[in-house]
Amino acid sequence: MATTKSKTSATFGAPIEVSSVSEWNSILRSAYANNQTVVADFHAEWCQPCKVIAPVYANLASQQPFTYFLRVDVDGNRTRPIAAKYSISAMPTFVVIKRPPGEEGAASATGKGVVVEKLQGADPQGLARITNTHASRAYAPPSTLQTPAAEKAKDLGNDLFKKRQYAAAVEEYSKAIALSPDSGVLYANRALGYYKWIQSKREGADSAEARNALRVKQMQDGLKVTNMEERWGKGWVRLAEALLESGCEESLENVAEDKRSEGRRASLEGAEEALTNAIQLSEGKVKIGEFVLHISPLRLFMFLMFQRHNPSLRMSKRQWLLYHRLCLKICTML
Repeated sequence: MATTKSKTSATFGAPIEVSSVSEWNSILRSAYANNQTVVADFHAEWCQPCKVIAPVYANLASQQPFTYFLRVDVDGNRTRPIAAKYSISAMPTFVVIKRPPGEEGAASATGKGVVVEKLQGADPQGLARITNTHASRAYAPPSTLQTPAAEKAKDLGNDLFKKRQYAAAVEEYSKAIALSPDSGVLYANRALGYYKWIQSKREGADSAEARNALRVKQMQDGLKVTNMEERWGKGWVRLAEALLESGCEESLENVAEDKRSEGRRASLEGAEEALTNAIQLSEGKVKIGEFVLHISPLRLFMFLMFQRHNPSLRMSKRQWLLYHRLCLKICTML
């Protein structure tokens, strides 16, 4: 099974200690490429106010996982040029840097940016204001499609989906994809359409063979959207749903009995990774509750019980916490 680990592995959620000009430039290029804000704390070891404000800065970093929070020692042999570049004359000084509007290519290539705000002094309220004002938000792919015809097909697909006409919705999404093949949103919509179609067991999904064929297509779309839009939390939710479907009893009925446990475990582990990515990439807004609402509670409960009672499997404390929360949510839905 292909790994579901997100490739966006920058150290968000905690300040990064910058050790050199080259590291600074590398981080800025990465931030600009993803249109993410950079906040830099220019400090000194001998500066007492710097030490007082440091916990506040770290706490703000934990609240803004999509913003780069950097720390630069103004007296460091390899970091002093950075302070000089930004004319730092008092400590602490906080600088907010963003990619220049309309200069995506140039900014990504050169690592240059625009200083949009600067704050001097250990001012907790002021620091909270500038970080909250300029913080990056969770990524969402463009929703506008390449042609009016593609937009029309997508809108029709959405209307049909709301009416629970899932086969027809999938057909319209497929038309839109043919006209706008670079849209991750369309692949995510179609993946969810396949899932709902499978659950409906209506025409085209009225046999195990037909449903398993749709599960393959659902998985293909889940992988496609995460490859195209790896920073989009909702795409990882679609892949997690597909992975859970791939481990259901019906999907594994043609697998040798002694291999089914391995298949279920692989599906669960892959779904957990995908769901973890979704939460990390979505500011916590794609929570487990929303995810569970899109899958069969009974099927997920079966998976969790299989994992709980299989002595050959080992789960970490984090995994137990995740599964405990899932079970609590399931119990409210049964």
